[in-house]
Amino acid sequence: MRDKSIMRNRNLQILLAISLLTLGTATVGHVSAVLPNAPDFGLSTFPGNSLTMPANGDRYLEALYVSSIYGFSGNVSLNEISNSSALNAQLGLAIAKVVSGSYVEVNITFRSLVVGAYSVNVTGTSGSLVHSVAFQILVMTPSVGDFAIEAGQQSLSMLPGNTTTISISITSIDNFSGPVYVNAYVYANGIHTLNDPFALQATLNTNQVSMLKNQTSMDTLTLETPNLPIHAIYTVKIDTTGGLPTLYRSLNVTVSVLSVDFTLKSSADTLLAASGAAANSTITVRSYGFIGTIGFAVSVSPSGVNCTLSKASTPIGGGYGPLGNSTLSCRGSPGTYTVTITGKSGSLSHSTALIMKVEGSIPQTVGFTLFGLSPFESCAVLAGTIALLGLASLGIYSWRKGSSTPTN
Repeated sequence: MRDKSIMRNRNLQILLAISLLTLGTATVGHVSAVLPNAPDFGLSTFPGNSLTMPANGDRYLEALYVSSIYGFSGNVSLNEISNSSALNAQLGLAIAKVVSGSYVEVNITFRSLVVGAYSVNVTGTSGSLVHSVAFQILVMTPSVGDFAIEAGQQSLSMLPGNTTTISISITSIDNFSGPVYVNAYVYANGIHTLNDPFALQATLNTNQVSMLKNQTSMDTLTLETPNLPIHAIYTVKIDTTGGLPTLYRSLNVTVSVLSVDFTLKSSADTLLAASGAAANSTITVRSYGFIGTIGFAVSVSPSGVNCTLSKASTPIGGGYGPLGNSTLSCRGSPGTYTVTITGKSGSLSHSTALIMKVEGSIPQTVGFTLFGLSPFESCAVLAGTIALLGLASLGIYSWRKGSSTPTN
């Protein structure tokens, strides 16, 4: 027998069913006439009264509830009638003994070897009180094969206030085809975090994929952590169901939310400026659960550029929002420099670096050449020439002095 999962949180859904019955909205085919607020019983199914099953002869189970309304207490006789002998229906109880203010859960099983659409009527009787409920049963050809599910990552770490995606692949095995239903559930310490806004959020791109024989279909799981100083480890359970009879396949993804932190980023990786002109960049810090003030510092290597920040610090997180910034302004003499900006708060520290290029003319010595010789050779020739000229000039001077005739 396959026990169809009617309730994921059984106690909650039963309480909802009883609430519906008390309001008189869950009873189908209210035959008897009763006075307002008079003791009565309700007959209902929850969450629905339809079932799809394969034509393989196996028994498939549903549930109905016989509940006390306005203090009813007593025995309720139950009877089931199928609209066709091709579908067998059988109640687990012939008589439900109902206690005031309570309810009785009664199982009903169905089985068939013939494809078709059927209905089964269940009637409850207690004295003059009569109520009924109908099941709609769709019997289909059993599917073949199987399918497997895989995740791109099954263990990862995330910062608070961050989002990431994981690919989910579902692969047909042995000619399996048809729809596969996909759901994601988040647990913290084994407790389902349903509707908890301060917990990890997990959503799927689609909750149904259509499988082709021996092919792979893809889904996308989006994970989002709250931007709060909350460190936790979560389990995301990916449940998949498909086929007739129903195949159940699941896997777990473990997500560790790290301690609070912040990031620091420059709007530009490289700054260009003329000599003496300023170049600017915006320095942005982002909070990941961090609440506090980030102090800035800037350093330059080598020296030759002067950099200033419009703000020495900025608050982020909490009521200040997740982002803060400061404007970097640098100017200096021609050259290429590395500018490093550091953001710090307590033991948390992050840095980012950018390149500053300052353009302009730098005085340079022009090499002297003579007759195609190298600068060194040219200088040597020039020096020799100057020396020879100097000696020649000295010789001419001495000759002229020695050959001159004295005058009386």
